[in-house]
Amino acid sequence: MLVSTVAITAIIAFAVLAWTALRDDDGGAFGGLSNWKEIAIVDRRSGDVVVLDAEGHPDHTLIGLGPVDETHVVGNRLALVGSSQIVITGGDGEATTTAIDRTSSITPIRTDDGLFLVVGRPAGGDVRIVDVRTGDLLDIGALAGQTDPFLFAETIRWAADGSAFAVGDAASFQTIVVRPGVDEASFFPSQPVAVSNDRVATSQIVDRQADIGLFDYERDSKARVPTEIPAGGVMDGDDLIVVSTAGTISRVTGGASEAERVGAVTVPSGGTVISVDPTADGERLVVTGDVFQAVIDLEGTTIFSTTFTSPITVRRPDPSWSCLPVGGDGSFHSLVVVETGEQIADLSGVEVTGASSDGCTVIGERAGITEVIGADGSVDIGRAKSATLGPDGRTVVRTGTAGDTELLRIDDELALTDPVDITAWVTPNAIVTFLD
Repeated sequence: MLVSTVAITAIIAFAVLAWTALRDDDGGAFGGLSNWKEIAIVDRRSGDVVVLDAEGHPDHTLIGLGPVDETHVVGNRLALVGSSQIVITGGDGEATTTAIDRTSSITPIRTDDGLFLVVGRPAGGDVRIVDVRTGDLLDIGALAGQTDPFLFAETIRWAADGSAFAVGDAASFQTIVVRPGVDEASFFPSQPVAVSNDRVATSQIVDRQADIGLFDYERDSKARVPTEIPAGGVMDGDDLIVVSTAGTISRVTGGASEAERVGAVTVPSGGTVISVDPTADGERLVVTGDVFQAVIDLEGTTIFSTTFTSPITVRRPDPSWSCLPVGGDGSFHSLVVVETGEQIADLSGVEVTGASSDGCTVIGERAGITEVIGADGSVDIGRAKSATLGPDGRTVVRTGTAGDTELLRIDDELALTDPVDITAWVTPNAIVTFLD
């Protein structure tokens, strides 16, 4: 999440939440076109994995290496995160294991076609980045030549294509950039705002304003301009699009001495912008405050905006989503097409728990009943102990209140087909996820 650079301590205060979803290119129908091939049932206690085929029949098993707290998927690569290790398996590559400290925080980052797990410590220390597709590890402290790093994962910025990562150094108040395949880190002044495959934007707070610097990887200065305090930004080619904590949208171009104001997000009185997240393959930005949310384009136009009566906690949108479940835990508003701002479904009273690969179908609970909701309507799944939506938006693995688990499919008439009983393969409190 791209968060405020007011000060390093303010950055640390913002929670980084993730929403895992796979990619799809469909833009608004009920259910995306992203298919899945297998279902992984993960035993939380042992880490054992039973892989079922598309018909719900066991295909193969993987022997676990210990307890699992959470899972993350990209394609057919499965990351099993426990308290002391990350095990990545699946696909054609061999399983890899990365040891982690028991106090570690794990922040998933999705790029155009990849998934990275950022391992940090809440009290500061080293930051390491695990590439789930390859199992490769980027140790930022080691690449920077630091024996006692004081880095915070919450400050991380990343290129949309996964070619570069920037982290704020709390000890020296500089920016450290690492790139896969490059054996040494690069260093830049101040704190990171955004990064791409050939540019880095940093910010230094001066009184109630900021000085934003734009650099290439040779450390040549491309621009230095005063702006309002940035809440977050993204690189658009060689330019920086930045949103201030007050909602001002600006563009910083190479050679400029001033930032060009291109628009503004309406921020409620007393509110502030907390996060700025790209989606729709980088064509839209989701701007979030404590009691509001908006979608803007790179020209500074507000596509959609709404406010909430109480503070919300949002999950980061997937960078490839074409729809956005507006709102957060305890207060969802609607399902919106991010290109146009069109509201395609009402989510009032729904506690959204998952989304399809394009974000245009969601699953959640309303008044104790689990529903799958999309542009064409909703499907009642009934009362459930847990329910996981597939990336196609047409498949659900539901565990009922009695402990039975079924594989459900939704047909073109929005009706449930005959369920497949997979109870025999599901252990209590198992984690269910879909593999490509």
